[in-house]
Amino acid sequence: MVKEYFDPPDVLEQKANKLADMIKNSKHFVSFTGAGVSTSAGIPDFRGPQGVWTLRAQGKNANPSTSTLKAMPTPTHMSLVQLQNQNVMKYLISQNCDGLHRRSGILPSKLSELHGNSNLETCPKCCKEYLRDFRATADYRYDVHDHRTGRKCSNCGETLLDSIINFGESLPVVPLRKAQENSMKADLMLVLGSSLTVSPANSMPELTVKKGGKLVICNLQKTPLDNYSTLRIFAKCDDVMKLVMKRLGYEIPPFILQRRLP
Repeated sequence: MVKEYFDPPDVLEQKANKLADMIKNSKHFVSFTGAGVSTSAGIPDFRGPQGVWTLRAQGKNANPSTSTLKAMPTPTHMSLVQLQNQNVMKYLISQNCDGLHRRSGILPSKLSELHGNSNLETCPKCCKEYLRDFRATADYRYDVHDHRTGRKCSNCGETLLDSIINFGESLPVVPLRKAQENSMKADLMLVLGSSLTVSPANSMPELTVKKGGKLVICNLQKTPLDNYSTLRIFAKCDDVMKLVMKRLGYEIPPFILQRRLP
């Protein structure tokens, strides 16, 4: 099990205030999220004490307290929505495939879901997207690389594909390109809830550092990029973002469910 660390409350408040000031002074602020932003929604992470890979190494199965369909966006998700709406956060790069960022209100044009979205299926012919209220993944009748969902595009009739990226598959071209462009442009990148060990997604923060941008990492476990960070925070994402939003003077908006037709 990967050890978790927690900053004392007074240290956490100081670091959150510093982060808020860094965000306020940034020109192109980008966020990078991992599984840790969704744990308070009941979705397990990967390397925490009850993480998927941690339990698998022990011969156990991870049992989420809620499904991704029933999970509600967390204060971290909604904080990022507010920062987007205030034009403070310019772009969001996510490793998550739980669909909570899109559900929370992050605009597709401001988001790269590098590992896909379990609620999103697309048409390979006309590129029309369908964001569903149900799990829109293929049942893998042949193998995990068969992404056909069995549903048809209402625009051109082509068979739709799910957007999930499985191990051994390349990241989606356009989201990857936009993530790289914004990573290189960022003068500040905030990593929230990621162990930064999954390649090639974890190369985005490195691009920011190489281009002279500042890197802030908020994660309970240590990461390979800790030594490159300007500010390192050991705390739960929700605790950090609540303090940051207070310092910035922004309210965290409530989540309002919007139903979508299948």
